[in-house]
Amino acid sequence: MVKDIVIDIIGSFADGKTTLVRALTSESTLRHSEEKKRGITIRLGYAHFLLYKCKKCSSSSRHEKCEICGGDSELFYRVSIIDSPGHKTLMTIMLSGAPLTSGAVLVIAANQTCPQPQTEEHLEAIKIIGVKNLVVAQTKVDIVGAERARQSKAEIEEFLAKNGFKDIKVIPVLSVHDINITELIQEIGKFASLEYDSKNPKMLAVRSFDVNKPGTEINDLSGGVLGGGLKAGELSLGDDILIYPGIFVNNVWKPIKTEIKEIQSEFGKEKKAVPGLMVGVKTNIDPSLARRDSLAGSLIVSTENPPEFKDRISITYIPLQEKEKNVFKKQLQKNEVVLLNVLASKILGTVTLIQNDKVTIAFTNALLPYYIGDRAIISRKVDNVWVLAGSGTVYA
Repeated sequence: MVKDIVIDIIGSFADGKTTLVRALTSESTLRHSEEKKRGITIRLGYAHFLLYKCKKCSSSSRHEKCEICGGDSELFYRVSIIDSPGHKTLMTIMLSGAPLTSGAVLVIAANQTCPQPQTEEHLEAIKIIGVKNLVVAQTKVDIVGAERARQSKAEIEEFLAKNGFKDIKVIPVLSVHDINITELIQEIGKFASLEYDSKNPKMLAVRSFDVNKPGTEINDLSGGVLGGGLKAGELSLGDDILIYPGIFVNNVWKPIKTEIKEIQSEFGKEKKAVPGLMVGVKTNIDPSLARRDSLAGSLIVSTENPPEFKDRISITYIPLQEKEKNVFKKQLQKNEVVLLNVLASKILGTVTLIQNDKVTIAFTNALLPYYIGDRAIISRKVDNVWVLAGSGTVYA
């Protein structure tokens, strides 16, 4: 049975993530005009490829003919890739897409010491979220000598072990020449797909679009499209859904009720959306509401399973102790403003209560959709940049 899997390409700024994605998929994830101009990933980038399993030697391949033995292969995984931005100022964008992933490729350049600050933050993030499937792509080995490449690998292995990731493959790659990409594919082929229940769908919208061209007649307009993936459950054509937080009307947030008119993935039209597959869901809402990612960060659920929707949240909080001591210099404080990531939402809040390991955070003029048991990630500001500080589980 063919399965779907989402892979997050993570790592520090300029370590070669987007170039690696192009080697895996023959696609560029730099699609926004500002990204092309600056040559960096600013938004979450997407790409995809098909992964085949050889009938003869069981090797993984990007082609129907095995890249190892030349035997016939059959389709095994449809792989959706998220290319996460690596710049320190864009960490919260990375956190928006990470909950959707089944596994990660950590990209680390050999020409810099390991770990770089964002390398460390990205690994901390996938640890918090609970990602177990991991492989490291060691890039830029072609611009350093053999001795530095070996030293870099030792640094990487020490860094992984320190963070509880043992026996993780470190594969040197030359993406532009397609060298060792096949070896990387073998490790991705070992990743386990997400197990899920078909009930109580939770879709995280990380993009939103108005797909209509200027001048389209009113009767020919298509409804707004939300792009993202499912954290749980399934969504099908014709399902009635609620979009949270929705729209702000008369000083009140109101979720949007609509119907799924079409589901599209990078692989074509789909009858349903499931965890492990990045999709675009076309609705019948006013397309202007979805324009320019205005609904990014939304939670999409079935009408039978609405979330909590409040101006405060309470979590059990576990700080990153080494950072709390060396980066923040002090523990989380009452009345401190923090940035909270829950599901696909990122929202500013003020700490109103700290009691042992329990923290309550209130939001001003905003409501947050969530479910009890969801994972929450807290970032604190250092030198005007949000830095990952810890995480917790929502209990109220």
